[in-house]
Amino acid sequence: MKKFFYPSSVAIFASMKEGKTGYEIIKNMVEGGFKGKIYPISQSSGGKVFQLEVYPDYQDLEFDLAIIAIPEKFIPALLEDLGKKGVPRIVIISAGFSEVGNREGEEAIKDIARKYRMRVIGPNCAGIMNTENNLFTSIEVRALPGGTAFITQSGALGGAVLMMAEELNFGFSKFVSFGNRCDVGEIDLIEYFENDPQTKVIALYIEGLVEGRKFLLQAGKTGLKKPIVAIKAGKSSAGMRATSSHTGSLAGEDKIYDAAFHQAGILRVEGVEEMFDLCRALNYYPKIEGNRIAVITNSGGPAVMAVDKLEELGLNICEPSKILKERLKEMLPPHVSLGNPYDLLAYGEAENFYQVSKAIAPEYDALIAIFVPTSFMDSTKIASALGKVKQEIKIPIFANFMAGRLVKEAAAVLESYGIPNYSTGERCARVIQKIYKYTMRLNNK
Repeated sequence: MKKFFYPSSVAIFASMKEGKTGYEIIKNMVEGGFKGKIYPISQSSGGKVFQLEVYPDYQDLEFDLAIIAIPEKFIPALLEDLGKKGVPRIVIISAGFSEVGNREGEEAIKDIARKYRMRVIGPNCAGIMNTENNLFTSIEVRALPGGTAFITQSGALGGAVLMMAEELNFGFSKFVSFGNRCDVGEIDLIEYFENDPQTKVIALYIEGLVEGRKFLLQAGKTGLKKPIVAIKAGKSSAGMRATSSHTGSLAGEDKIYDAAFHQAGILRVEGVEEMFDLCRALNYYPKIEGNRIAVITNSGGPAVMAVDKLEELGLNICEPSKILKERLKEMLPPHVSLGNPYDLLAYGEAENFYQVSKAIAPEYDALIAIFVPTSFMDSTKIASALGKVKQEIKIPIFANFMAGRLVKEAAAVLESYGIPNYSTGERCARVIQKIYKYTMRLNNK
């Protein structure tokens, strides 16, 4: 699989006219800074595209990876030629196969791939990316660098995720849209990313599985080394019908998927927002060793809602020990709450957040810091204080700085210290619960 992501040369078979798929891929490759050789190939275009010569013939060219975006009826003949030429890796972006009932055309691709021992991603996909070497062989927005590998069966959803990630400043190690999975699928990719040094977390969007047992065995093995976060679409009867028509997949009974994912240790999430929440946290905190959670805040209302959610999810909002209460009495004014949540009220300045967070940390397994600024408070000072705490304690810190422009700069400061910030304390709670459950599974093994 490594040859897909680290080619020295790439050929793109497509129309190179402005606005067409081939043109957009070349644009992504050139503007993205790919250092290998790029060969635009089109019998109809000629000339140059982004200062690269467009080749009408490819027989004298040598390349490791072929990206195909030509009409589906011409693809089998091209694959035969590429097979004879010894091209080892193919990505077929073109649609028009099993998703529209053309299973015969898809079988032809499989047969040719087996014949020449080629590996194929697609068809009906949006391409692949590797941010480590600026490989952006895709029609989608270029991914930012990061620690999450994203595997998606839906190219359009993959594009939407990349655009959302750009707004959130969320990065990826690799991106793969595998479409109809005529050859390479989620099993191959999970197995590869298990040992990919750039990947800390594997995120997955699927609509159905072909080899369910094999997938679960591989996911169970990989999940002991790296967390797998999955969105499984097609839960409802209407969703299952839509899945069948979208990528030609059989969705299957959702309860079976739910139980199987649980058994394999896959962290299932409801949608893209929760996927981002969990992946961001896992990049910083792959484990939470216990369920004792502390909440420190300067605002009671948001803290109460966070505590409600924590208890609902089965986490322990335990009170401080007598010794800790005595320590807190010495450092805080008399009206400040000495229970959990630790409500600093109007005394919630940076130094108090720092002192109290550091003091309570030894009795808890994770900390949620909730801060609501007034117009005259500098939220970046609170964020910096929490960053200092993180460097001095052993437990994970999650933040809920609310909201909008008053905390925008503070959120950036938190991220610079590796503290994930969420729009509500409840979202912090959901992330903590999932990481704790994942940790318990690892410890039981």
